[in-house]
Amino acid sequence: MASTCCKKVLVDDIAGWIKIYDDGTVERPGPPPAAHELAATIAPYDVPRNGVTVHDIPADPPLRLYLPAAAPLAGRRLPVLLHFHAGAFCISDPTWTMYHSFYALLAASIPVAGIVSITLPLAPENPLPAAIAAGYAAINWLKSLARPVLPSEPVAEPTSDPVNRLRDVADLSRVFLIGDSTGANLVHQVAAGFSSSEAGYWGPVQLAGAILLNPGFTRSAPTRSESTDPVHRYMDRELVGRFMALALPEGATRDHPYIWPVGGGGDAAAMPMPPLLVNIAMLDSMRDRQVEYCNAMRRAGKHVEVSLSSDADHIFYLRHGKAESEPENDETTARIAELVEDIGTFVGRRYRCAARL
Repeated sequence: MASTCCKKVLVDDIAGWIKIYDDGTVERPGPPPAAHELAATIAPYDVPRNGVTVHDIPADPPLRLYLPAAAPLAGRRLPVLLHFHAGAFCISDPTWTMYHSFYALLAASIPVAGIVSITLPLAPENPLPAAIAAGYAAINWLKSLARPVLPSEPVAEPTSDPVNRLRDVADLSRVFLIGDSTGANLVHQVAAGFSSSEAGYWGPVQLAGAILLNPGFTRSAPTRSESTDPVHRYMDRELVGRFMALALPEGATRDHPYIWPVGGGGDAAAMPMPPLLVNIAMLDSMRDRQVEYCNAMRRAGKHVEVSLSSDADHIFYLRHGKAESEPENDETTARIAELVEDIGTFVGRRYRCAARL
């Protein structure tokens, strides 16, 4: 009889995404069949498609870079968006189709030097605050792009190197954070920590704004919308809770500031923050908590703009781009166009430049 004394035992299987064994090892079998289309990897490309090139940068953490193919006006520098992906802190990757379908469109449509998307460290192997630290590391990478410009320095020649292309046109004093779902939670945390830093710590990098798209704010006690809305396969409260339990400090609940950042009465008032844009999808089961967040931040004196997407549910703008050849629903396409316009207006208003739309 074969010995079984050393065979590891499966102790948890999170919907096929993550398998955890009794010896602490973690396996990621890959996206389950229902998510294959959304989670297909898009390879980088340096020949423009729909006005954008895509590049993978071997930084720490690794970064995906979306660069508009259209050159800005001579001598004009443009803002940079730093992107935090969704995934309940446990799954997802910025190379997936769902992110490419939206962020390639966004990079080609609004006035930016580029969009930098962070490959976040995932729980349970890397529980929070590892993903927050990755955000600061990515800002440090942006900081490394800065170089002194002398009055006599000639205008840089066009270059095929993507990092130098970004460096040549990026205005590091106009960086915007942007995040989807729980990535928006990270945007809040990184923006608050950045703004609380000692003056000059980040060198030329300054935050011009933070964009929270369908943020994953929730608490232990569900809101009315969480309690009464139909269960959506992408937003199953129980499944999301299992992921969050792997990411949070041991014993923490959804009331932890990583999940609900404006608890404790005066917390929001104490945090310096850049101007905020919050997109709320009106069929998102988390919408009640998102509204509560906006109201709390406004009461604390923060600048909060709200973008509403009617007849749309959680991260609708990501899940729509399953395949480039798939005909798109006209109504959802219109909502995505409105969201792109809202983001472009928010960025442009702080940079005095018009969207490319």
